[in-house]
Amino acid sequence: MSTDDGTIDGASNSAATATGAPDSPWLDPAALTDRVVDTVDRIKAMTTDNAVLALRVVVFGLVISALAIAVLLLTIILLVRIFDAYLPIGAGVGDATWAAHGFTGFIFCVLGIGAWLSRRATSRPLVFAAIIDLVFVVVIICYGVFG
Repeated sequence: MSTDDGTIDGASNSAATATGAPDSPWLDPAALTDRVVDTVDRIKAMTTDNAVLALRVVVFGLVISALAIAVLLLTIILLVRIFDAYLPIGAGVGDATWAAHGFTGFIFCVLGIGAWLSRRATSRPLVFAAIIDLVFVVVIICYGVFG
């Protein structure tokens, strides 16, 4: 007959009595399974998780870089087209493309100088450069539209 503890007819567990430690983690299947799972998780955390994180950084970095380049190019094209249409140089649209390119370059140079000056200090030079650029753009466009 078997009892509730898994022994047959009152016989004791021979593995537990042989080692003298009935609660040994090497004999308990649940503890042994937990130890194997913990070991596998620890190895996975040291290897696979770091590799997945590095690959995610690379992939998302490439996607963000591609999108940033596209946005930058479209912004430059938009600015050149706007400045070409509204700069008060030339007879009409397309006559002063060189001036639009020069003006766009000037705007980016002022922003670049502001960013360079704010690299170690506060962001005040960059904000000041952006305000100067905004004033230049508004004045030139207003002069082109209303002049």
